[in-house]
Amino acid sequence: METARVDSGQIREAYLWYGNAMFAAATLERSLVNAAAIHRLAAAAREGRELVSDPFVKAAKAGMDDNIKKIKVRLEQHPGLEDRLLQAKDRRNHLAHDFCFHRASDLFAAEPTGRLIEELASDVPAFLDLHDEVVAVSRAIMEEAGMDLDAADRLHVALVEMAVRGE
Repeated sequence: METARVDSGQIREAYLWYGNAMFAAATLERSLVNAAAIHRLAAAAREGRELVSDPFVKAAKAGMDDNIKKIKVRLEQHPGLEDRLLQAKDRRNHLAHDFCFHRASDLFAAEPTGRLIEELASDVPAFLDLHDEVVAVSRAIMEEAGMDLDAADRLHVALVEMAVRGE
């Protein structure tokens, strides 16, 4: 029995979905950085403390697991979210560190390549849906701390526009 060979278009599609999945994972990771930093800012404001270091820089240097732990108290208000985030962290780590090594052989035949594409394509909305949930957690923290959500939204739009312009 001969196995159907993979055409170069299917291989390109697999790499396209791999890139999309990694971008979505990075988007989720950045939302966790922001949530941890906002949580730290809100706690400092509540306790009347001044921070001596930038909480965004500090959270960006931490791993996903650490940032999930930093906002654990907030995640408890969302049943199952912490577990889903930990699973997403494991999936992201697998994609970043092991996926190409362990799954490269799937690119040699059409059927496994098709399954690989489906798997990677399903990762994208999974990561982005979690990102949306983490953003909602961040916004709740900001609202409770009396932070101006409209100003935050305007800043976000300005930053995106600057990125689009290449600034």
